Amino acid sequence: MLYDTIYRDTIAKLNRKIAQYEKRIERRHKVWMSLLPSFYRFQYAGSIGLLNLGVGWEYGKHRQWETDIMFGFVPKYEKKQAFATFTLRQTYVPWTKGLYRSHERGGSKFCYTWQPLSCGLFMNSVLRGDYWTNEPERYPDRDYYRFSSKIRFHLFLGQRYTVHIPRNKRYLSKQVSFVWELSTCDLYVVSKFVNHSIPLKDILSLSLGLKMKI
Repeated sequence: MLYDTIYRDTIAKLNRKIAQYEKRIERRHKVWMSLLPSFYRFQYAGSIGLLNLGVGWEYGKHRQWETDIMFGFVPKYEKKQAFATFTLRQTYVPWTKGLYRSHERGGSKFCYTWQPLSCGLFMNSVLRGDYWTNEPERYPDRDYYRFSSKIRFHLFLGQRYTVHIPRNKRYLSKQVSFVWELSTCDLYVVSKFVNHSIPLKDILSLSLGLKMKI
């Protein structure tokens, strides 16, 4: 009888340790999976570079929040050298509306949706030495410009049109979104506020892009 009691207690303790170990492994797995990107992004233009590539993460109850990073390329213009840029973005997509669902043989269905609003902000930095965050000492009045030439802060809004690819036809992604956005930056807004004669089109920048959900 005593032996049976000791045996049951030992088994119970062992099961608890196994359960705790499995929970730790599950938590670590969730953390690791959360670090893997949710999507790839390609963007053309938009005041952050001619061509831009990056990765990002979706989160929130309805996957309505996105954070992504991108590296861009600005080619050589006139006598200037080509250089790279870095962008950190935060996006909010509040709604998704269904557009169309195809019906094909074998149960494969392409679903098309529309995101009528995507909005957010991003920070862009020029990866080049002759741009500065604080005004260099060579300028007699250190407060003359008041703006960093290296870092810009932007606001944007746009729309997306998404194709949801059926499981048996997926190769590189499960969703492909076609994106357009209008953006402006802190310097442009201040310039418009100071000089009302500046046309609105001169402070707005259009970008086109693709978002490929993994």
